[in-house]
Amino acid sequence: MTADKVAAHYTHGSLMEVILGKLEEAGVALDGLTAHDLASLDHLHGRGREATDEMIARLQPEAGRHVIDIGCGLGGPARYVATVTGARVTGIDLTPEFIEVARALADMTGLADVTEFTVGNALDLPFADAAFDAGYTQNVSMSVPDKARFFAEAARVLRPGARFVAGEVAQGPGGDILYPVPWAMTAEISHLTTPEETAAILEDAGFHVEARHDSTDKALVYNQAARERAKEHGPPILSPLIVLMEQGLERMRNSARNVEQHRAIPIEFVCIRA
Repeated sequence: MTADKVAAHYTHGSLMEVILGKLEEAGVALDGLTAHDLASLDHLHGRGREATDEMIARLQPEAGRHVIDIGCGLGGPARYVATVTGARVTGIDLTPEFIEVARALADMTGLADVTEFTVGNALDLPFADAAFDAGYTQNVSMSVPDKARFFAEAARVLRPGARFVAGEVAQGPGGDILYPVPWAMTAEISHLTTPEETAAILEDAGFHVEARHDSTDKALVYNQAARERAKEHGPPILSPLIVLMEQGLERMRNSARNVEQHRAIPIEFVCIRA
């Protein structure tokens, strides 16, 4: 089953222990820990917090409103959104270990009262119709073969008129993806669509695509800066490499190469629930 394979792909086994060790190594005090302190390791998508800030500007969540994060990972963006906007955020993810860590970090950052994390499948969201005021997903659907159902479920749980931002890695014109990458070791659990195909699926699911933002140029600049920092200072102590485990560096490098060679397109769709 694809869902089981995706969950297994991301399962670490001792992730919370490793994170605590890395925070200690980096000199980050656990007393008074904030979402900002964790942002370099728990935003598990291209360009990290930089991309999350752009997503927030496009989503425009309001204080007190209820937002869904589909495929929340370690809950980094959810905690960050709650911190900087005052919104209440519910995150859902297939991987039980991710949810365990997300809840623990919410407790440690004092954000457990404004965030909630649930183990579940994005193709069968355990929420009522029109339960949320806004929603987003960041680099999740690449592992989902049934994108029509993925986005239809997102539309179902959003109220009419709600904003939805989908950050994606789309198939580019430069050829097949080089593996392994952060979301897949092989093509078996990788299911990319072109920007045009993704937009059409979103529209059919019940969204109006208001805008799309190709961030290829920003990704190239970001990746080059990261390489230069690593060359000068060595690998960062706090980074998503903590999560990637097997062949982590190769997966990150291939992700960058795929963008550079136009095999992959980092793109964000800004949508309105019809």
